[in-house]
Amino acid sequence: MVQKKPKKKVTRKKVAAAPLATKTVEQKKVTNPLFEKRTRNFGIGQDIQPVRDLSRFVKWPKYIRIQRQKAVLQKRLKVPPPINQFTQTLDKQTATQLFKLLEKYRGETPLQKKNRLKAQAEAKVAKKEEAPPKRANIIRAGTNTVTKLVEQKKAQLVVIAHDVDPIELVLFLPALCRKMGVPYCIVKGKARLGLLVRRKTCTSLALCQVDSGDRASFNKLVEVIKTNFNDRGDEIRRHWGGGILGSKSAARIAKLERAKAKELAQKQG
Repeated sequence: MVQKKPKKKVTRKKVAAAPLATKTVEQKKVTNPLFEKRTRNFGIGQDIQPVRDLSRFVKWPKYIRIQRQKAVLQKRLKVPPPINQFTQTLDKQTATQLFKLLEKYRGETPLQKKNRLKAQAEAKVAKKEEAPPKRANIIRAGTNTVTKLVEQKKAQLVVIAHDVDPIELVLFLPALCRKMGVPYCIVKGKARLGLLVRRKTCTSLALCQVDSGDRASFNKLVEVIKTNFNDRGDEIRRHWGGGILGSKSAARIAKLERAKAKELAQKQG
């Protein structure tokens, strides 16, 4: 009888563990048993509230309070299109080019006017015959002046401030400009327009003529302004503003909607 040889056990060598892959033993945080963990209750009259932005609860000066209330009210109420159009102003890049152009047509300073009149008076005393000087191309300011120029179709561009108060002073101007085919734009800041005419504020400006050197850049500006404002008359007429709910009202309505949906699901189920 032939005896079978026992099979040799194959011993595989264990691969050494990578030195970087050693397990990090997490050390337990040593806590002092004397310090007890207390859960906080941030209800009314309970624990001290965490630090948060409390500017909403600050008692602001009256003029700031009115500004804030007005801003909130304009978001909440439905704003009709004629008033809402004053929230859509000329873009920053075009506005910068426009003000750069208007800066050239600011008109003379009081000192320049004084010198001009003095020179005229001296010429008159010396009995020199001079042709009457041609009227310089300058910007015309004020609602009444601008309205007249638009009605006579003399204005080539009308600039209206977006924050006139009361807004009724310039409310009719965009519609009048569209009717007369005069390019108009709404820009940010009655104070910015006021700087151009050396006043604190200014409601609207009109430009009747520009120098031949500025004609090309002026035409480009007018083209952009017409596209943004005059040609969008129908769209502006239909676009209402406001009607945005506050977070509390929105949450309350959402809660009611969820309850209605749940009730409907129960009825159907």
